[in-house]
Amino acid sequence: MAPTDDLKGHAASSQDFYALLDISPVASESEIRRAYRRAALKYHPDKISNPTPVDIDKFHLLQIANDVLSDPDVRQLYDNAREARERKKRETQMMDAAKRKMKEDLEARERAGDAAAAAGQRGMKRGWMATTDNDAEEKLEREIQRIAEDTRRRRREAEEKLMREEEEEQQQEQQQQEKQEQDKASQYVDRSKEGGTNVPELERAVKVRWIREGLGVDLDKDHLMSLFVSFGKVENAFMLKDKRQRVGDKREKKMVATGVVVFSSIVSAHAAVLDSEKKRKTGEGYWAIVESVFWASGNEPSIESDRQPTTSNSATDTAKTTDATTKPSISKPRPSFNFASLKERGTPSKSGGGKPSFGSFSSANVKKEARPLVSGDKPGLTTASLQEVTLMRLKNAQREKERKALEEDLCREDEAADAAA
Repeated sequence: MAPTDDLKGHAASSQDFYALLDISPVASESEIRRAYRRAALKYHPDKISNPTPVDIDKFHLLQIANDVLSDPDVRQLYDNAREARERKKRETQMMDAAKRKMKEDLEARERAGDAAAAAGQRGMKRGWMATTDNDAEEKLEREIQRIAEDTRRRRREAEEKLMREEEEEQQQEQQQQEKQEQDKASQYVDRSKEGGTNVPELERAVKVRWIREGLGVDLDKDHLMSLFVSFGKVENAFMLKDKRQRVGDKREKKMVATGVVVFSSIVSAHAAVLDSEKKRKTGEGYWAIVESVFWASGNEPSIESDRQPTTSNSATDTAKTTDATTKPSISKPRPSFNFASLKERGTPSKSGGGKPSFGSFSSANVKKEARPLVSGDKPGLTTASLQEVTLMRLKNAQREKERKALEEDLCREDEAADAAA
């Protein structure tokens, strides 16, 4: 098939491709394909014993017709141009018919004038013929002007319709962009919430590098986790592929090991990056061989919120301040556990071999509905609901997915660095 740009050029051709393939203008793609195969057999150079240049040109024209009519977009352009040509042809035929009728009327009147002249009324014939000629010319001119005005009106309406459609499309695109920006602005991550535990794993992970020599040979995943647990809860740790690099002032090639430590909180990750310098300077234990501790993402993430809360108007602020000063602040009681009841119910008996009793955790002892706490009361033990358990499972699955993605990203970065080296 010819390129699309060439087909668009052929779409403006004055050749009637439907008549060339002997099909109707509403023919389907299968009918166009069958008609092309049937017509191509008559003019294909391999099917004719002595093909002439006319046959070759005809076969080439059949290929163009098949390509144009097989492409829906190009076919639409061709149909529009063909319809415009047909409409113009009909208008021309109408004008020609009007002119032909006028000519016949003029000839008939001339013959009537000749007959009147033969009867001796030549002078009167001249005046009548001059008036008839002027009326015919004026009528023809008016018809031409009407057709031209109608054409201009249709063109103007088509242009206005296209402009309206373009404006509507631009408005829709602008509305979609505004909606996307609003959705993006509303879906932000509050990094200060829960100590930064709700940020991605990549921003809660740090990279550790050391020389794989001496004590560094024994430094593995478990030792790495125990080494960094002093900064906060470590969620996971894994080792990357070792590679040879030039280190030190002498630029000697040594085997450099890299590990990744993922903390549960971004606050712990910040503490690991900032406070690890002091531990490396003291040089105690494995810290003596650690070369560097830096962010796994390459950039230091921020603990602050990504979005500041919108500023309210002065009236609202004043109302809030007044309410805060007039109404006493009531703090919500924090949930606690009744360990006294657990001790009483779960005291190991002598006859049971020292095993605690878990009768206090039975469904009968769990309160189904929370009641308001009265001064002096202690909140009882409650169990997690099905929704909370489901959310915990989803969070664990999401963390595992992020951990795997982080491992893959870091491996790809190391492979790219090795390839570049």
